[in-house]
Amino acid sequence: MNMSFREKSIWISLISTLLIFGDYFLNIIALGNLPEQVAKTAALELSIRAFVLIIIVEIIFQSMLAVSNRKAAKLGADERDKLYEYKGNNFGHTVLVIGVLMTLGRMVSLEISPEFIEQFKVLDIPFLTAHILLFSFILSEVVRFSAQLYYYRSSH
Repeated sequence: MNMSFREKSIWISLISTLLIFGDYFLNIIALGNLPEQVAKTAALELSIRAFVLIIIVEIIFQSMLAVSNRKAAKLGADERDKLYEYKGNNFGHTVLVIGVLMTLGRMVSLEISPEFIEQFKVLDIPFLTAHILLFSFILSEVVRFSAQLYYYRSSH
């Protein structure tokens, strides 16, 4: 499988995002059984860990990729790369907008009728609204990376 530098970089971002934030969200969902203050503290620790991990992993693996592909790393994105990035961004943006609108709907519903929305509460996790937004963002990134990879693979 012959992959371009950009395609390899996207794979690194996709896999690291799925692993780190997949683990993060599984751990967050498990916090629903804990007392509220303990769950909030654990959620904060998990989020700090996830963000630090994603930064470290991306720096290490993207640097290794750049060092092993110095010539390709120095070249800017070509027209094909820019087109795939644009198409991927469109898909990711759509997912993010849907997530933000759902979050806003939840917030408005809570303001209008807190009792109604609490009857349908599915997840009992700390900072639920923030996690819905974060999940929307992470899902949009996964969709964006996946769409870009789809276009790279379909062009071969």
